[in-house]
Amino acid sequence: MKVKFLKLNNLVVVRLMSLLALAAAMLLTTACKKDGIYRPDKKLSRIAQYYEKTLQRYDSNTKMWKTIHKDSTARRDAEKWAWNDNLLHHIDVYQNGEKVSTVAFVYDGKRLVRTNISNTKTYIEYEYDGRRLKTMTHKNQKGETMWTETLEYDGKHISSLTTSASGATTKAGHDLGHTLALQAVLGDATVARDIAEACRKNDGSKATETVWDFEWKNDNIRSVTNRESGSKTSYRHDDKTNPLRGLLATMTGIGETSNDYAFANRNNITVAERDGTKNSYSYTYSDDLPASRSQSIVDHYTQGYRYVETTIQYFEYVEE
Repeated sequence: MKVKFLKLNNLVVVRLMSLLALAAAMLLTTACKKDGIYRPDKKLSRIAQYYEKTLQRYDSNTKMWKTIHKDSTARRDAEKWAWNDNLLHHIDVYQNGEKVSTVAFVYDGKRLVRTNISNTKTYIEYEYDGRRLKTMTHKNQKGETMWTETLEYDGKHISSLTTSASGATTKAGHDLGHTLALQAVLGDATVARDIAEACRKNDGSKATETVWDFEWKNDNIRSVTNRESGSKTSYRHDDKTNPLRGLLATMTGIGETSNDYAFANRNNITVAERDGTKNSYSYTYSDDLPASRSQSIVDHYTQGYRYVETTIQYFEYVEE
């Protein structure tokens, strides 16, 4: 993934399944609220995206990089959010300006109990232990379990998450399921490769289990560590409101850009760092909320030349 930690090529599937995970994160709120009830201060209505890729050459005289070629896309819809009063009813997902799927949410009263995905005909069921979300079970169109996520808590914060794929699940299902299960927790593809690699070593004849441990600081995820390998991703944040708190971060990129919003963070991620590789993000704001989020990825493909990929997500909110 060049400077990014993970490159996912099946963009539509990954973005849609990440929206599956979004529903999972709807279940995760602070300790004073019931998990499964998402009540943002301001409701999102639309997420759009702009992408450009430039080829640059280094000028030794001016000691600056100069753009010699640029490709870009127009600003396009990535997601449209529909609300029924204060409940998120569904999200329409777009690629290249065309709608490719609808992710619909089912409630028991105001509490999320199931998520349905139109194009894959898969769904997620949620189980609670009192106020807490305990398990998320991902099922195929036949009602067969593909994988399950089980959460443990330390006070008001999640202390660990265990992802477990069914032994009956195919190897391909292991690859996809575990990768996306991790994204369901982090809203972040940066460490999903560990899970995917573990699954690739499994031929599908037995269950695969991975445990992740969480550290917190000021109601933000400070780090996530793979208990078996010790691989660790660390995060830093701004001091503004995260509009997706209580939701899983959506995969808003049309290209290969993943959204690093984590479901439980009070604030917005500005840095995600792992094994010496760092992803940095910058924001513009409207009041206390992000209006846009930008990331640039640099690839020095040969001496004196580089590609710079820039992705910008734009956030629009319901006017009330």
